[in-house]
Amino acid sequence: MTDPERPADAKQPEEAEEHAELADDEEVRALVRRALSPEALTKDVPDLLGGVQRRIRRRSHGKFFADGWSTGQARIGYVLVALVTLLLVLLAYYALGPMDVR
Repeated sequence: MTDPERPADAKQPEEAEEHAELADDEEVRALVRRALSPEALTKDVPDLLGGVQRRIRRRSHGKFFADGWSTGQARIGYVLVALVTLLLVLLAYYALGPMDVR
């Protein structure tokens, strides 16, 4: 039963929506393929962290990132703090451990 007012080759609204969704899906797939391509993964990414920290420190007049501890690039500081903390925990365990009181 075709509608006499509509030509037979005109697309149904559902078919047009489905075609638009498929076109959108293909565009998204192409975008993801480009983003995950080896060329995109090996592209040099600028290091923005230092500049952002400097700007925050300047705008906050030294309230944030003023100590240099959080802006340092050396990872040895974190290891040192972890080892000192572990040593203090072990000392506290042995000092406050179970005692034999007679």
